[in-house]
Amino acid sequence: MVSKLVDDWVYGGFLAALMLAISSIGLARYLPLPLLLVFLMMPAYMLHQAEEHFGNRLRDFLDREIGGGRSVLTNFDIFVVNVPGVWALFAFSMALAAAVDIGFGLVPAYAALLNVPAHVAPAIKMRRSNPGLVTAVLLLLPLSVWLIAAVSLKGVAWYWHVLALAVAIGAHGLILWHAARRLSPG
Repeated sequence: MVSKLVDDWVYGGFLAALMLAISSIGLARYLPLPLLLVFLMMPAYMLHQAEEHFGNRLRDFLDREIGGGRSVLTNFDIFVVNVPGVWALFAFSMALAAAVDIGFGLVPAYAALLNVPAHVAPAIKMRRSNPGLVTAVLLLLPLSVWLIAAVSLKGVAWYWHVLALAVAIGAHGLILWHAARRLSPG
């Protein structure tokens, strides 16, 4: 069962994204805008993951373009990054934004925003699309900017931006470090 979850998480995530997006229609009446936007980061990112990972598109792209045919990230690596990594991070951020301080809601915003140049820069350099580019530009970019603006307008302290950006940079850095380690000889 674990291997099926590791291999097929993205398909359940896609269905969950649709259900969360539909649920947000009802929540919109009760949640203040910044909190609603924090909630929407989860289904938006799940739709982005679907574009990236259906049919192992991103893994195959990374193996071909970066690994030169060698495995950059395993299915297990990708599962860990996206399910316990992204989903748990976003869920805890939402819970803490609602229960403790809206500043926690900046974590998914900056994590998603940092993902945008990771898709746009290679597309410009290679002069072609890559798995995740469309949703990074059309979903993650505007929603992240809107969320950061909405939370900022609530008067959140500057250190929340620094903390959220540090978490996002740290998470992306761990992924890059792990991939570099896998590709290093010996």
